[in-house]
Amino acid sequence: MKTMSLLQKTNSLSRRNLLSLGCFGLSSFGMGRPALASGPATAVLGKAKRVLLLFMDGGPSHIDLFDLKPDAPREIRGPCKPISTSVPGINIGEYFPKVAQQFHHICQIRSMSHKDVPHDQAVYHSLTGYRHAIKAGGLKISPNDHPHFASSFYRADPAPNTLPSSIEIPGPMRIDARILPGQTGGRLGSRWNPFPVHVTRDGTVIPPDLGRLERSTETNLNQRYELLQKIQNQNLDHHVSASIEFQALQKQVLGILQKPSIQNAFDLGQEPDEIRDAYGRDRHGQSTLLARRMLEAGARFITIYWGKEIQDWKGSFKPMLVNNPWDTHRNHFPLIKDSLVPRADRTLAALLEDMNQRGMLDDTLVVWMGEFGRSPRISSIFATPGREHWPHAYSIMLAGAGIRGGHIYGKTDRFGEYVTDKPVSPADLTATILQAIGVDPQISVPSSQGRHQLSQGNPLLELFG
Repeated sequence: MKTMSLLQKTNSLSRRNLLSLGCFGLSSFGMGRPALASGPATAVLGKAKRVLLLFMDGGPSHIDLFDLKPDAPREIRGPCKPISTSVPGINIGEYFPKVAQQFHHICQIRSMSHKDVPHDQAVYHSLTGYRHAIKAGGLKISPNDHPHFASSFYRADPAPNTLPSSIEIPGPMRIDARILPGQTGGRLGSRWNPFPVHVTRDGTVIPPDLGRLERSTETNLNQRYELLQKIQNQNLDHHVSASIEFQALQKQVLGILQKPSIQNAFDLGQEPDEIRDAYGRDRHGQSTLLARRMLEAGARFITIYWGKEIQDWKGSFKPMLVNNPWDTHRNHFPLIKDSLVPRADRTLAALLEDMNQRGMLDDTLVVWMGEFGRSPRISSIFATPGREHWPHAYSIMLAGAGIRGGHIYGKTDRFGEYVTDKPVSPADLTATILQAIGVDPQISVPSSQGRHQLSQGNPLLELFG
């Protein structure tokens, strides 16, 4: 009990508070990295210093937003019309007018493809680059899971810093109460889980409770950390099964406490109103603005999920809270036109313009994606028309860090159903992102299963100019 009281006096960082950081992700603070094993040599690009992954939970419709087929039959093409972009000769859907004006920064891959139709497997495949061994639904997180490729990067990051190399905003993707697998460190261990930063549905940032006392100086903090080490060595080792990880967590929390710039990054009130408005005062907009601030403060890889929200499916349904809002089986066209895409359009366009003006786009890779697309053929399964899951062909966007802006990669057939040129797998995408940020995707790292190869895909070198 005496030990606990001393810890509680140590800058409000009690043993209980520190251990609570490990419930989903904060045990991921980094520590010393054992040697990595190299695979066959590849040319590492390394221009990106940071990655920002914007993930649209549920799967955005490629055929309505990016890869329009205006000459297809009515039951396929839908009401969305193509509009010109800032790049002559390239059109995208009219629901993305702001992004269209930023298209000179964007490479659009129209040939993403895999075979996993359920959300569980598709999310897992998209975020790890590996297919799940179980093909039925209802997947749960397992310590044997392949890691999120951000966690793979975190584990192999050649330039670790004070902030964890993988951060998650505003919360994990779920179906019902299940956190979908593929979002954790998996077989790498919980220390490589993403660092979660919560943002409420109204766009309010909840900073991590690290609680630096105003009167604490850097000398005080270092003295307290030294005392913590002595206390832990004498009294806590038998209470904490992963004592080494616990010590690493303490050390990195101390590093964050010593850097006001990191703590300030969580305060969106320091941004001008016009910037906050440009990003959007909704959860996605403020999460993305927060991510930009955290990248400026030294973050290396941030994943933003869209997050659950109230959605109106019309018909016999009342507005309800849904976990994966881009999963538009029902009321598809009003939802994408009037709700989902306007916010995504505003936020992505604001991010690209803001980062470009700040000089951050030169070395920040921005990725906008979901786990799959939507069925080209409009569905009438429900009372209001929708589109079903479609992993066989879908589109994503990349920008920054040497990406060839104003470029289309890959093609689909005349109905947008299947890839006809330059197919790209989730593994290829993970390899491309890892290589862009300076990590050879073919290296392997220690894991609970022996070794884990970061990616088995082929990096798309031609995307880079």
